[in-house]
Amino acid sequence: MTTKTMDCSGFAIFDETGRVLLVHQTYGKKKWCLPGGQQLEGEAAWDTAIRECKEEINVEIALDEFSLSGIYFLSHRNAYAYIFKVQGWSGNPVPDDAEIDEIKFFHVDQLPSPMSNFTVQRIRDAAQFQGKVFLREQHVSNYVIGDTKNFE
Repeated sequence: MTTKTMDCSGFAIFDETGRVLLVHQTYGKKKWCLPGGQQLEGEAAWDTAIRECKEEINVEIALDEFSLSGIYFLSHRNAYAYIFKVQGWSGNPVPDDAEIDEIKFFHVDQLPSPMSNFTVQRIRDAAQFQGKVFLREQHVSNYVIGDTKNFE
């Protein structure tokens, strides 16, 4: 069996026009993604998302301002990714210039590249979220980073 790794969580933050806030990573594949990261030992998934958002982009989100929109099982890591859809937030999004070098809102049908198909699925699920949490498995054998126009 695959060794258990740390779970991760993040926020799908939408503006009043339905655009999603994305961050551009300075490390790894330097891709666009939702703000968030890996849980610390003993940390709740929602606390991870709150902490990471504050650290990465200087945005504060209160406990009563979001809902769980998706849980994604990552079989290759034996871990889960939790995505929360945000209803309200405060602060002026600013990249930390360590992990994140750019922040921008995008229309869900005009997402930037490079991005993983896993992130695209999570964004689409959050955009469609109507109170019923999406439960999905995301297998590494299907993982692709590339041009989002190719992800349908």
